[in-house]
Amino acid sequence: MDNIVVWIIIIAFYAPLHFLLPILVVFIVGKETEVSNKETIKKVLLDALGSLVAAFTFAILLVSQDLMQWAMLALILSMPFPFIRVIKNIRSS
Repeated sequence: MDNIVVWIIIIAFYAPLHFLLPILVVFIVGKETEVSNKETIKKVLLDALGSLVAAFTFAILLVSQDLMQWAMLALILSMPFPFIRVIKNIRSS
């Protein structure tokens, strides 16, 4: 399969899931006030953006060395990082 098609699929499915899943978890388990939930959501979105940028940077470097499978593994392994703040908030409340 062409690399362009693979990247389009990755961007279409991976990026929204990377942002939306942690936010969904905050809504489901967030028993805090509305203001506190908004702050948590902003922080989770920043965490997701940071891990997304790092994961894509690393994946692009791996793809440039013809290691597509390892690049996909790096993207999959970066999925749990935005949940770290959500888990910390659940434990603290």
